[in-house]
Amino acid sequence: MWWVLGVLVVALAGCGADGDLVVGVRLGHPGLVNRLPDGTYTGFDVAVATYVARELGYRDDQVIYTLDMASADIALEPITKGRAFAGPYLVTSEDILVRARDLSVRGVRDLADRRVCGTSDSGRPLARRLGTAWKNANLAVANVPAACVPLMADGRMDAIVADAPVLAGIDAQYPGRFRLVGRSISEERYGIALRDPGMRVEVNDALRHMFEDGTWNRAVIEHLGILAPRYPQPPLWEG
Repeated sequence: MWWVLGVLVVALAGCGADGDLVVGVRLGHPGLVNRLPDGTYTGFDVAVATYVARELGYRDDQVIYTLDMASADIALEPITKGRAFAGPYLVTSEDILVRARDLSVRGVRDLADRRVCGTSDSGRPLARRLGTAWKNANLAVANVPAACVPLMADGRMDAIVADAPVLAGIDAQYPGRFRLVGRSISEERYGIALRDPGMRVEVNDALRHMFEDGTWNRAVIEHLGILAPRYPQPPLWEG
């Protein structure tokens, strides 16, 4: 059986007005983007966006966050073909999260008879390794990783697959309940998608400044928690 889990996603803002910078972020990815009770945002992606916006000359009150990535001036997301990107600002990997007391899962092979939840993107590498029959019987597909958490908490799922920073964010939200396996499944490169490709040089310069002045390292420690030792240095790139 192949489950499909949905979440409601609502755009918070449209295209930017004069003097504003519209920033696209992906809610449902703890650690990277978290929404606070007062409606503001925090997380590693938000720290990167805030720094870049300031470097571009925007005040914090001129930055408008949206979940509609296509309408944003800049959007923080995995690098894909067909769009202009600056960066990457983070090179990481997909990993596995299980319940804290489950010590039997040490890698992908141990998921062969387990119920796994992930997005269509994060489930794809597993399906390639474990096969279509496994996918149809064992993979629950969610719109965002956060939608998998209640299913694993109540025992309906045995594992969550997602990018390691997101799993670390989930782990931080539920101390002691889950365990990050620490096995890389596939590499993921995060960049800043640009509606105007002409912004690439400016945004890359902003990222380079963030790397050089130590702000990037401090953001890693603050927002990526247990993963901080994995990222002692910013990604190597020629922006």
